[in-house]
Amino acid sequence: MERKRSILIVDDELDMSQMTKMLLEKTGLYAVRVCNRGREAYRMTQELRPDLVLLDIMMPDADGADIARQIREDASLKATQVVFMTSLISQQETRDHSLIGGHFFISKPISGEALLQRVKGFFEIGKK
Repeated sequence: MERKRSILIVDDELDMSQMTKMLLEKTGLYAVRVCNRGREAYRMTQELRPDLVLLDIMMPDADGADIARQIREDASLKATQVVFMTSLISQQETRDHSLIGGHFFISKPISGEALLQRVKGFFEIGKK
């Protein structure tokens, strides 16, 4: 049996992050943790060493791009993939697996089915 992939959701919107967590865990494929404070995101990433970080770009206490840079620059986290979640760019403005600053992103809001497909796709891309 394949191990569950670990995901850290970093989003200051408590309802959004909890709903995303429940949706992902319901599949049985993912072990999901949530961080609702941007300032704690890098420390939690170091501690948990997730396979994937779903990272909100705009949070009141931290800039998602700065957190992504810290993760990318940490050699011990080189296997951790960062995917931005943002409402700044709509689904219509994107194509599958578009990039912001070298990171894939998911436009918010996103349907549950689309989110599951995108997360699965990010793990498939990471295998290559």
